[in-house]
Amino acid sequence: MKYLKVTLISIFFLPSLIYAASDMTMSSSPSLPAPYQSVTLTLISYSFDVNTANIVWTVSGRTFTGGVGVKQITVQTMGIGESIPVKAQAALGTGEIVEANINLTPQGVDILWETPESYTPPFYLGKSLPGVGSTVRATALPNLSSNGLQIPAQNISYSWYVNDDFLSNISGYGKQFANIPLDYLSSKTNIRVVARGPTGVASEKTISIYPHDVLPLLYIYDDSLGVKMEQSIFKRFETTRDFTLSLIPFYLSVKNNFSTSGNYTWLLEGLPVTPEEKTILSFHPEENASGLKKLSVSLSNSRRTLQKAETDLEILFDTRK
Repeated sequence: MKYLKVTLISIFFLPSLIYAASDMTMSSSPSLPAPYQSVTLTLISYSFDVNTANIVWTVSGRTFTGGVGVKQITVQTMGIGESIPVKAQAALGTGEIVEANINLTPQGVDILWETPESYTPPFYLGKSLPGVGSTVRATALPNLSSNGLQIPAQNISYSWYVNDDFLSNISGYGKQFANIPLDYLSSKTNIRVVARGPTGVASEKTISIYPHDVLPLLYIYDDSLGVKMEQSIFKRFETTRDFTLSLIPFYLSVKNNFSTSGNYTWLLEGLPVTPEEKTILSFHPEENASGLKKLSVSLSNSRRTLQKAETDLEILFDTRK
């Protein structure tokens, strides 16, 4: 009788640490942080409950915080291009340790805007404001760096958005400038640009632009000196002699000459009067007379139909000697 020799092999399962970085991700808000900005980091997993995991956060190689269910922290970024490494390790009840990492490297971009078609008089010191439906010129001013070197503006790709609508026709590589019409149907227009460098670094900026009413103001006009811009005339004007008024339509959307695009109607005591020019009207009160006249001027824009405005003035004259 033959005997079968059986060799028993004992297999022992020893506990081990399994690093599964793909099981957990780390999101940041905002997703494209700016310099010296607070950023909220949140752990997300669809394979286990992060609320029951024992989590340890490490920032720049040092323990930041930790505990069961500590799935969110807030970190402040540094300057442009300065990276802050952040690591989170989640210890599960099964003995696994899951890890997620992120490098917070802030970049920057600003938007400078102007309204080249909105009229302001020569030597005006204020900012020209956009009228309803006018076009603004936006310029992206990027501050992106990679490996310690600043990326030239012409080597950056720009994505332009208006009220979250992507404008493909004005977006692209090196398209730092954009002419954007304001939304007729909204009280404000949000303009956003996302600037992306060739190495993947990126930054974004959003601004809100509010349309401004056309502001028609009246000034005294002098044949020798021109328009006296020192002080505008409001509501009431008193005089004892002949005078000439000039209407300046602040923020009317025009190209070069506000007289070509503007339509002006002058009414004196409700009756139309004909000015010497579209925006200049002279008055010649009768001698040895006094009284009160009501003047109104309305204007519209043939290029921007929603741009309309009106101004009124009471003229008190006394030419008695």
